Amino acid sequence: MVGVLIMVAIALTISGCWDRRELQDRNFVMAVAIDTADAGQRPGEGKKEAKTETFVQPNGVKRYRVSLQILKIAKGGGGGQGSSGQTSGGQGGGGGKTYVISNTGQSLFEVVRDMLGQSNKSLYFEHIQAIIISEAAVREMGVKPIIDFFLRDAEMRWRIRLYVTPGEARPLIEYVPPSKEAGGIFLANIARNHIKDMHIAAARIDLGNVGTQLDNKMDIAIPRIEMAGNVVKVRGAALFKKDKFVGYIDERAVAGVRMVRVTEKSGIITVPGDREGDVIAFELIRHDTQLVPHVDGDNIYFTLDINMWGNLGEYQAMNRVSSADDPEFVRRVEQKVAEEVKRTVLYGKNSCQSLGVDMLYFSRKLKLYYPKTWDKIKDNWDEIYPNVPLVVSVNVVINQAGEHK
Repeated sequence: MVGVLIMVAIALTISGCWDRRELQDRNFVMAVAIDTADAGQRPGEGKKEAKTETFVQPNGVKRYRVSLQILKIAKGGGGGQGSSGQTSGGQGGGGGKTYVISNTGQSLFEVVRDMLGQSNKSLYFEHIQAIIISEAAVREMGVKPIIDFFLRDAEMRWRIRLYVTPGEARPLIEYVPPSKEAGGIFLANIARNHIKDMHIAAARIDLGNVGTQLDNKMDIAIPRIEMAGNVVKVRGAALFKKDKFVGYIDERAVAGVRMVRVTEKSGIITVPGDREGDVIAFELIRHDTQLVPHVDGDNIYFTLDINMWGNLGEYQAMNRVSSADDPEFVRRVEQKVAEEVKRTVLYGKNSCQSLGVDMLYFSRKLKLYYPKTWDKIKDNWDEIYPNVPLVVSVNVVINQAGEHK
């Protein structure tokens, strides 16, 4: 009995959250934008702002401009003031639920800490949703030095979405979505649509996955995001040879790569109909692939067998001749879809090979199936890879023609 009382007394003294802090006493960071330090600065403009958004740095050079999107914990969520005194997210029209502050420097950790000079509360990173990096920043330093701070800090979550933009990154986190939700949440949720849109290269491309791939010296792809006027869109992907940025691939190439890697749960494949102007849309429901390497003397090639099952999702016939429930018509559509899938896969493969980036993971397959061959050629793989052939075989089965026949 005495022991129980002692345990209860101890529990009463140590219970509770010793580091508890009320929500209104934190500044929640929802998204981060990373640009080069001189981003947005033109001769004769922005000099006063640049001096404010910086600090005395004893070593090195000013390399990055880091911008934080901070959630406004306030009733009504009216428009906020960014560090430059302008309403954050003005691109989207109307006030949003966030505001943006920026700072420049070399160490991202030091830059973030110095931002406390612009904040009335501590900065809290456990709810960060997205990190957007400008092309200029990754061209200068590569992606690994930039994300190192986020991988090491205990507050960061490894499911944070990563994006690369060809322009400046800060305007994307200033954007106010039409839904008026916090911009970081909006940006992260776009990536989650990848399961139904094969044009979005966001499968297994978050902070944790990218960090692991870089540690294993793998080539990587990061979704490309752009903003034009009031429209923000994720389209295509930025490719990296290990850590170094090498270029972009478009939406069709992304779809081809994803068909090989089976990273989508659905997708739409369009083909022409029997007559000019006709359009048929095949809805992919499920597919299996098998990528196999082959070694024949000094020759290396791969075979890819794809089996797809899906539905006839749309049939626009200008002068309707064929019926969607005609078995002959269905077989013709299956063949057309199979040919289109083959073209798309080869387009994606050729796009990656032209940039020297192994996004189909040929090297991993070759090492797994033929370890002795891999040991002989691994030092010359960068020269061999761009010319490795891929033989594609596709079988498509249409299960349903939809409600309207």
